[in-house]
Amino acid sequence: MDPAVSVPWLTTPLRRFGERLGTVLFRVPEDIERDDSRLAALLGQWPQDIPLTLEFQHPSWHVDETFAAMARVGAVLCATDLDELAEAPTIRRTGRFLYVRLRRTTYDEAELAGWAARLEPFLAAGDDAFIFFRHDADGQSALRALRLGALLA
Repeated sequence: MDPAVSVPWLTTPLRRFGERLGTVLFRVPEDIERDDSRLAALLGQWPQDIPLTLEFQHPSWHVDETFAAMARVGAVLCATDLDELAEAPTIRRTGRFLYVRLRRTTYDEAELAGWAARLEPFLAAGDDAFIFFRHDADGQSALRALRLGALLA
C-alpha cells in the first residue's frame, strides 16, 4: 500500500485519543525483509504528533541504517523477547521512550531481575517505557508484570 494513502487513513481517527494515545505499534511481519525506501516512505508520511513504534520481525531490519532512520524522526524501536531467541534482544533508544514486548512463555525470578537491571539505567535517566508481557489464560503474566514493577521500584 502507498503510505500517502494508508497512513492518513490509519492515523486520522487516532487523533481522537488525544493525550491518552501512548503510541501506535506498527508490526512488520517476518516475511518482509528490509527495504529502506519503504521505511523512508512510511516515516515520511507518519504524522509527528502521533508516536510511532516499529517492531521488525525479520532480522534484516536490525541494522544501524534502520535505527538511524528511525531516530531522525523519533520513531521508537520495539525490543521483542521471544522463546526462540537464544538471548534477550538489545534495547535501543531511537525515540523519546522505550517499548519492550516480553513474549516468552514464562520468566523466572532471575530473568525478571535481568530485565529490571537492563531497564533501570533508562528509567533512572528519566525515560518512559511501555513494557508488555504476553497474554495468558492463567494470569501469570500480570503477576510477572507486578514483580518486574516491584524490582524496578
